[in-house]
Amino acid sequence: MTGFIAPEFDEGANNGLPGPLPAGEHIIWQGRPNARAVGRHVMKTRWIAAYFGVMLAWLLITGFYFGRAADDIVVSLVIMAAAGAIVVGLFEWYAWGVHRTTIYTITTRRIVMKFGVALPTAFNLPFSEIEAVDVRKRAGGSGDIALRFKPDVRLAWLVFWPHVRGLRMGRPEPQMIGLDDVSEVTGLLSTQLHAHLARTHAVDEAPVATVEGGLSAFPQAAE
Repeated sequence: MTGFIAPEFDEGANNGLPGPLPAGEHIIWQGRPNARAVGRHVMKTRWIAAYFGVMLAWLLITGFYFGRAADDIVVSLVIMAAAGAIVVGLFEWYAWGVHRTTIYTITTRRIVMKFGVALPTAFNLPFSEIEAVDVRKRAGGSGDIALRFKPDVRLAWLVFWPHVRGLRMGRPEPQMIGLDDVSEVTGLLSTQLHAHLARTHAVDEAPVATVEGGLSAFPQAAE
């Protein structure tokens, strides 16, 4: 499991990993994105549905205003509603596919992101290359964890989409999206990052991740 990309991935092998873990490395947590969260917050299905709702209202209002026949108005409404249902349905189907084909893994040394609706691929994201971690927590306890890597690490935004933060194409930040209990996962990741730093003595201080609102996501472990 060396390098960032493991392009050849056996769907049934190694429980979401591209290969056996080295001796002494262990899986701490594995999980998948929530399909509903992916649909709402990544695919923006609520915004799409709202757009078609506005279009339906516009067709209805303008139809009566310009004196169109009732049958014509109904046909236009049905066509627009059907188009909206198809578009939203396709995005929700893709969100479900993301849920089914994604496995996030946190080990004692790295994060492994396996995803790909059409072509499964696994990415090794070692702790040693992580510069900072940002956490977005939403109502209900779900959220996302974004990973910012050192400047010399080159990643492709399109390759990681939709498991990537925003539109930061110049310096993409891979992101574990739609986690049901982001606080629990954040705590586990914090523990492993601190343990990694303690082992390597790479820096004097642990990296600080911030939650929206400015709270510390990775507080110092109790002595």
